[in-house]
Amino acid sequence: MKGKILFVAGAAVGYVLGARAGRGAYVKIKSQAESLWENPNVQKTVHQAEDFVRENAPVVGKKVQEKAGDVAGAAAAKAKSTANKVTSSSSDAASDATAAAHKAAEKVADAAASADSGSKSASDSTTSTDTSSDSKPKLPGVNPGV
Repeated sequence: MKGKILFVAGAAVGYVLGARAGRGAYVKIKSQAESLWENPNVQKTVHQAEDFVRENAPVVGKKVQEKAGDVAGAAAAKAKSTANKVTSSSSDAASDATAAAHKAAEKVADAAASADSGSKSASDSTTSTDTSSDSKPKLPGVNPGV
């Protein structure tokens, strides 16, 4: 009911502000709105609505508070669950990365050891078989004797 009254009042204000009828139309609308507001049936309905709100506001407020608590608890539980999943996934990823790093380090060490032993045997064979006095390197950019 209050919404209807506000709508009528808004329409009246809009009419008054937008109309070119002037002061006479404004006075007429104002007197009709006042007589409607002072109507005993309207005032009876207004008092009933006020009483209803006054009686039920604490109940509604309590229900809203309970629901808000339930929603907050559910959101907290969901956030905690998600955080646990992320933590678990990140620790699994960290252990996988660590294992991969160890494997890579082993491969690098093996490759370095094989390259080191291969270069020693290659340099031994080059120095023992290389009897030429040619100082040019056999490969461009590589000087084995230097």
